[in-house]
Amino acid sequence: MKICPINNEQKEALEDTTPNLLLFGQGGSGKTEVGADKGILIGSLYKNNQIFFIRRKKVDLRLTLWKRFVEKLDKNLIVSKDENQMVYKIKNGTEFYGLGMDNITDVNKLASTECGMAIIEEATEIPFEYYDEKIQRAVRYPKVPFHQTILMCNPASPTHWIYKKWFEEKNAGYKSIFFKTLPPPFLPQSYYDWLNGLTGVFAQRYREGKWIAMEGLVYPFDPRKHIIEPIVIPPDWKRVIAIDFGFDHPFVCGWFAISPSDIWYLYRQIYMTNRIVEKHAEDIKKFCKIDGITDIVAICDHDAEDRATLGNRGINTVPANKDRLSGQQSVYKLISEDRFFIFSNSLVETDFTRQMKKLPIKVEQEFGTYGWATKGKEDMVKQKDDGMDMIRYAVHTYLTNGMNELNIRFV
Repeated sequence: MKICPINNEQKEALEDTTPNLLLFGQGGSGKTEVGADKGILIGSLYKNNQIFFIRRKKVDLRLTLWKRFVEKLDKNLIVSKDENQMVYKIKNGTEFYGLGMDNITDVNKLASTECGMAIIEEATEIPFEYYDEKIQRAVRYPKVPFHQTILMCNPASPTHWIYKKWFEEKNAGYKSIFFKTLPPPFLPQSYYDWLNGLTGVFAQRYREGKWIAMEGLVYPFDPRKHIIEPIVIPPDWKRVIAIDFGFDHPFVCGWFAISPSDIWYLYRQIYMTNRIVEKHAEDIKKFCKIDGITDIVAICDHDAEDRATLGNRGINTVPANKDRLSGQQSVYKLISEDRFFIFSNSLVETDFTRQMKKLPIKVEQEFGTYGWATKGKEDMVKQKDDGMDMIRYAVHTYLTNGMNELNIRFV
């Protein structure tokens, strides 16, 4: 098997024999590539081995680390496979398993089966109890002389058990390697644009690789999890349109699709300053026509003049339920349960004035600075929150009013 590491940290990780190895750092640093390579390398080197690829959710593992493993594994080595169960066996007797901690069969396998190597993707999602009581205990397969647990992640809070175990306790047999973002052309330009657009805590974690707490932030939004590539939206899914008015501040309009299982997708957004409502109304109608929406109903901020302007141009409005604390709880619940996602291409036009001023140019860039105040009379940091208001209007008004008033009709 030929492996060609891109940089020194990848080479070091492939060669390292520390029993407990942490690969962490900036976004887009190639940790997944190394995880797949190391698993194949060790599985090929020691016959009759067992290699576990692990993630909290099996469906996520299948689309990331397991996918890279399958792509990289020499097809001539495979003697049997069960892609549904995520099991591969190669000619030297080694077996590779893809295990999700949300799958009771996989959890039981960890408790009853031993392996020579466990490679954990997005390790910050794994509870310490699973790591300590199940994964570590499993890495003691007697048929092979080499055992290693590899954890791969971006930084999280310094209170996380990974930070404590690797950086505070300084245990023997534990080592960390810092991974830097791969330089062009290894990643698409859109990924570098995404990294450069991060703000606040997210910028410190994913762009700088720092272990920074999020305790002051309102929502547990994680851009690596909650910003997704577009999916095809079925025509029968419910739609919600919400608006937060602005001129000097951004005018923000969001289009949401809601799946039958109540998963919310922000699939389109207008985020623009210094543009009159009449022009926004034209754009809203244009995009609704693309969606096949004939009767437009938008949840709006309470500005009577702006609502009248929309009404005069054929856009019906519903006043938003602006109960902030209850609305924040509604949004928090969606995000914390992974039922809220934003399409990576949802922004329809870039506000270059704000971009040059290094201000947020789309909704997702507000999450990293939307936090509770630490001093003063106000409980919130009331700035860079126009998109946050729009999302709160959409979610909380929909949940309190239902579809009776939000009677959007399609062609």
